[in-house]
Amino acid sequence: MQIALIATHHCDYAANLARALAKRHRVLLVLSARSARRQIAAEALASLGEAVTLKIVPHHYAPLQPLIAWLCARHIRRFKPDVVHVQEHPTRSMGLLARRLGGRFPLITTVHDPRSHSGNDSRAAQRFQSYYEALRRLSDRLVVHGESLVAMLADTGVERGRIRSIMHGALFFGRAHPPEKQPVQRDRVIFFGRAEAYKGLDTLLAAQALWRARGSAMRLLVAGTGPEIDAHRDDLSREGIELNEGRIPQDELARLVGSSLAAVLPYRDATQSGVIASAFGAGRPVVATDVGALAEAVGEAGLIVPPRDPEALAAAVLRLEREPELVGRLESEVETRVSGPLGWDRIAADTEAVYKELTAE
Repeated sequence: MQIALIATHHCDYAANLARALAKRHRVLLVLSARSARRQIAAEALASLGEAVTLKIVPHHYAPLQPLIAWLCARHIRRFKPDVVHVQEHPTRSMGLLARRLGGRFPLITTVHDPRSHSGNDSRAAQRFQSYYEALRRLSDRLVVHGESLVAMLADTGVERGRIRSIMHGALFFGRAHPPEKQPVQRDRVIFFGRAEAYKGLDTLLAAQALWRARGSAMRLLVAGTGPEIDAHRDDLSREGIELNEGRIPQDELARLVGSSLAAVLPYRDATQSGVIASAFGAGRPVVATDVGALAEAVGEAGLIVPPRDPEALAAAVLRLEREPELVGRLESEVETRVSGPLGWDRIAADTEAVYKELTAE
């Protein structure tokens, strides 16, 4: 089968999927320049170019989005694929591309967020709403990362019969394989990524105050950037909290995550999370809130707590500190998930089944 995989965003996800699909199929992979540079290590990108037909288009700055749609359509027409698979994201590009293709190829769209996050993401989604609607309407199948997200996408007006659930595979910080294992600091948990309001940093800071008040020596590392860093800067200077601010290189982030006891996701609302995929890729369990498909992604490889509940979050972190046998079980479950349901060969096989279903029609 000839597969055109278009990812001007979510490049790390698409690169892993393309690499796995290329074991059995001929794959065209189109990435955007800046996202590819930030999300994929140079050597991984070079090896990817040996496995697939790799094309790079400009970054999706607003004035360039019609050009990007045109370039992607040209690459697709020249490749003559059996299916076209795109990644939805908040720009005009993919909606314009779907219109350009005009139904000439079977079209599949991965919808990473069936419902936009609150805050900045919601405003961006509203701005590009008509392009989201066009892409979803013109797609023959839509993929979401979890069974609980099927109903969420259907609630936006998409026919449930066109929606398929495929889990989000583990991510390896821009590389093709898990990063080297790090010595684990058993007295540190990490919150990492872009700190937007929906990620619940305020809940985590309240929980940290609770576990400190109960005599815990557990440290909190906050690594990344975003508006919530400024909003809570005073609290982030408290004893027991370390702030590593800014855009952190992938290798350094892999080291920080891999050497932490667990990653903490105190999200208020979400659909799925690349943070879980990355934490698992680094071999670490998570503490996450029960929103969207997070519990489905975590399975038995972490602890799930209610959102906006500092007490429950603090109790979960204290369990990790005080129950080393629990941590050992969670670490084993992480390995099981990364080699099983969240492994890229499994993700590729599930995706291939959708392609075959569609081409058979």
